[in-house]
Amino acid sequence: MAALRSIDQILGLAEDGQYLPDLLDRVEAANVDMRQFAQDHGKAQVKIKLELTLEIDRLGQVSLIIDDKITTSQPPKRKTAAWLNGSGGLTAENPAQTRMQIRDTGNGAREWINGIAK
Repeated sequence: MAALRSIDQILGLAEDGQYLPDLLDRVEAANVDMRQFAQDHGKAQVKIKLELTLEIDRLGQVSLIIDDKITTSQPPKRKTAAWLNGSGGLTAENPAQTRMQIRDTGNGAREWINGIAK
């Protein structure tokens, strides 16, 4: 019997041949999600972490233990700015900035005299 020399041959052993097709399906699903995420947010990535552990007993039987993790991009965190007021509460207005008084100066219409706005 020929030795298994490629990673896909080794992964193909797991779960009676069911592991590798399942992994590839999950990678394809992550790729579809990545494409949509990139369209929504401009950039995306998928990280695939595969860990293989081989254990051997005295008789030479090897146990293959596989752990995988597929991580996709996360939406950017939502953030804003706020300031602390004198009592330690949050406020949307900077207490160190002078407030401008806004007053009504009329209806905002300009008067035109001889083609010139006054």
